[in-house]
Amino acid sequence: MSANATGCKVLSDTLAVLSQKRATGKLLLEQGEQKWQLYFFRGCMLYATGGLHRSRRWYRAIAQHCPDFRVDLDLMAAEELWEYQLLQHGIAQSEMSVEQAKSILRSSIAEVFFSVANQSGLKRQWHPYKQLLFPINIRLLISQAESEQMLCGNQQLCQQWEGMGLSHLDPDRAPILKQSSSLESRVSSDSLLALSNHFNGQNTLWDIALKKKQCLTVATRTLYHFVKQGLIDFRIVQDLPSPIEQWRLAAAIVQPPRPLIACIDDSRAVCEFLEQILVPAGYRVLKIIDPMQGIATLAKEKPALIFLDVIMPKANGYTLCNFLRKTPAFRGTPIVFLTGQDGIIDRTRAKWMGATDFVSKPPTPEKVLQVVEKYLKLEGDRNQQLSGSDTLVNPSSLTLAGS
Repeated sequence: MSANATGCKVLSDTLAVLSQKRATGKLLLEQGEQKWQLYFFRGCMLYATGGLHRSRRWYRAIAQHCPDFRVDLDLMAAEELWEYQLLQHGIAQSEMSVEQAKSILRSSIAEVFFSVANQSGLKRQWHPYKQLLFPINIRLLISQAESEQMLCGNQQLCQQWEGMGLSHLDPDRAPILKQSSSLESRVSSDSLLALSNHFNGQNTLWDIALKKKQCLTVATRTLYHFVKQGLIDFRIVQDLPSPIEQWRLAAAIVQPPRPLIACIDDSRAVCEFLEQILVPAGYRVLKIIDPMQGIATLAKEKPALIFLDVIMPKANGYTLCNFLRKTPAFRGTPIVFLTGQDGIIDRTRAKWMGATDFVSKPPTPEKVLQVVEKYLKLEGDRNQQLSGSDTLVNPSSLTLAGS
């Protein structure tokens, strides 16, 4: 009980002080490699997150209290505390009620409280905020009275957990049924299959409790006799991808590869200048300082457009352009000369050698982008490439393993 009492006391004392001071900021709790973050606004709790399974905890709370919730990640103001922001957007878009959001808050905070309460030697760091990165919904604040009530309930749960002989079990670990000839002889094949699917090493004890719609202690107690008989092992499982990670993955799949533009110039400064212009506009840049050594790279990468300096110490731009035009891979590639010599004779010679266009040195950002957009048509605004359904991630689509 000592470890539980220590963790509970840390929470109780700290929350009382922060409430009294009407503090706004983030409380960081650390135990080894684990970290938990508790956010406060004027002494009231906003949210609690962190630990081993931040995203799993979110999906469990959503599945329990608002399973049809769909989130629009385009509205995110900042990545920090994304859970709370999604609750706010859910209320604003009538995807969930305030009562549902508060229930999600309480479930998440309760899990964090339980995880923290089972730790000893917690380190505390307070990070005050002058202003949060997003507006606060006053209706979602957890008052000091509510926090104390949740702490009391958490302490009772800890006492039940220890009283039922479960204190050596970690609810963030996943039970897996061992292969056992004695078990196979005692139960039917259907029962054995059901047990194997249930205790498959992919669902944590928290996950199983949700699936069985039971309290954590009750759900864990039902499998305890298997544990005592040595029929179950526990393994560490990874967290699920967050909604933001899912959204980024979907965006990477939907969006075509960014066009690659090569800059062949003996001046590193010119190449870096073009990179500063083109990368923010959605392009990749291949910088080639030595054209003789860079030909192989050019042939391998096959850029969609080439900026080519005319006068270089080791190569002549006209000759290199003529060489590229005779190479099948670059016959249709736009080649834009970078030169300070753009008179009639120079332009005629460049056209004769296969140049597509000219950009005078020193190039301006406007001219560079104008030429690139002239020859490379990006397929629409990248912010609009995801359709309405693609920007929405339904947490219930990430079902727990074996469900």
